[in-house]
Amino acid sequence: MKLLHLLLSLCLAFLLCSVPLIQAQTVPSISTAAPTPPNGAPGADSGEDAPPLPPMLTTVNVPTIDTTYGDYAGSA
Repeated sequence: MKLLHLLLSLCLAFLLCSVPLIQAQTVPSISTAAPTPPNGAPGADSGEDAPPLPPMLTTVNVPTIDTTYGDYAGSA
């Protein structure tokens, strides 16, 4: 009988201690300001055009690399 009483007491203590933890998980979200556009992008309400493209090439020419190896395994 004492074991049953101890078990019920432990269950009750667990339930009482877990209620604040359950309530802590339902925290309301914090409102933040609207995101700003990236640098150089026109504002949503400014009516400006996008900035012009840079006058130089923006890509880098990469040399072609041949990855085909003849007789790689050493067989004749």
